[in-house]
Amino acid sequence: MIKIYKPLGRDWLNYKVTQSNPLTFHHIVKRENGGKEEITNGALVTETGHQYLHIIEGREKETYLLLNKVFKIINEQQAAPTEQQRVLIEYLLRDFEAAHKNDKNSKGKTLIRYKYLKRGE
Repeated sequence: MIKIYKPLGRDWLNYKVTQSNPLTFHHIVKRENGGKEEITNGALVTETGHQYLHIIEGREKETYLLLNKVFKIINEQQAAPTEQQRVLIEYLLRDFEAAHKNDKNSKGKTLIRYKYLKRGE
């Protein structure tokens, strides 16, 4: 996937790829639902982005599914996300953040941690 999509230091959610925040393979269709580990079923996201996707999945399934639809389109074009796709992804993330900015996790801590908001830097 790295050869095809050439992430150039950013994942598909616009998080910076670093040694402490490496790229991971996000299954668009989960393994438990029959999703295979193949390019057409994956998205290049960092560890931080991957964690955040699953938080979104737990709180707002529709946003999670919309993000996966965008990932699927990116795979179909077999090229890095376009600027328009990045803007759409950022819109979906900010909309989620606005709706859940005061949410707490099961331990009473803020659900949306600072590291999840630190995109594009």
